[in-house]
Amino acid sequence: MKTEFKNNTRRLLTSLALVAIVPLASAQDYPNKPVKVIVPFPAGGSTDLMARATARELAETLGQNVVVDNRGGGAGTIGVAALARERPDGYTLGVVPAATLVNQPHMRRTPYDLDQFDYICQLFSSPMALAVKPDSPFENLNQLVDYAKEHPNELTYGTPGPGTLMHLAMEQFLQLADIELEHVTFTGDAPAATALLGGHIDLYMSMTNVVNDRGLASIGVFSEEPAPSLPEVETAIEQGYDITAAWWGGLVAPQGLEDGIKSRLVEGCQSVVDAERFAQTLEDLGADVHFRDPDDFEAYVRGISETNAQLIETVFKGE
Repeated sequence: MKTEFKNNTRRLLTSLALVAIVPLASAQDYPNKPVKVIVPFPAGGSTDLMARATARELAETLGQNVVVDNRGGGAGTIGVAALARERPDGYTLGVVPAATLVNQPHMRRTPYDLDQFDYICQLFSSPMALAVKPDSPFENLNQLVDYAKEHPNELTYGTPGPGTLMHLAMEQFLQLADIELEHVTFTGDAPAATALLGGHIDLYMSMTNVVNDRGLASIGVFSEEPAPSLPEVETAIEQGYDITAAWWGGLVAPQGLEDGIKSRLVEGCQSVVDAERFAQTLEDLGADVHFRDPDDFEAYVRGISETNAQLIETVFKGE
């Protein structure tokens, strides 16, 4: 009996030792099979193109295929929820745009929250711009604000929809400037640009590339520095309004990555942002390479989430 007990004990201790070794081995060998990147929007859109450019560079750095898996629906929440349910083994990642993390959880009941993810890096950012038609009477934000204060709710502004990053950015500006405008929603940039050029709305909050691609003008860019795509347009900060706003996103994973795997992915992120091909893809989309490490990225996500939670509560109060 004593011999059998000793043998059983020895086998148990050996098994426990092997279990303890497995995570270390997986971190050292990572990756030893293809990696999947979930994109919470359909193929062909800006987020998808960002993800494919990211996957291409990651594959070279990691030495494994990186496959893009589009999971559209629910304004991005379906794909992000699927990512949250995956094992934190580094073999399922997500290229996630901002709104799915910092807006949607405050607008609807989502099956995930910010604590369910590890934040690997921010990869891109595209500043927003307030667009007007080329013959608009407004040449800058101060002219707009002066007119709006004398004519409250006379002017109209468009966005891609209620609760979008553009909508919240515009509402934040209106609060800062202490003015009131009427909000008009559109299903996309094309109908909004047509309405703006036709004089059916006065302003449209959009990305800088939309201004150039649609032949619009702009009276303010919501970035810390002048946007290379609109070099002649002053920033809101330069015009006296301390506000920035952008469409941004990065690489995230299910919460619980081993330190070794996370470090390997951060190295991969650095190779992505250093790649000329990646920068060219972003330039074509009107975006800029913008790298934040895991700590800065998570702090940024949580900070914007708090700000947007307050904005959403204010904007949709009583609706």
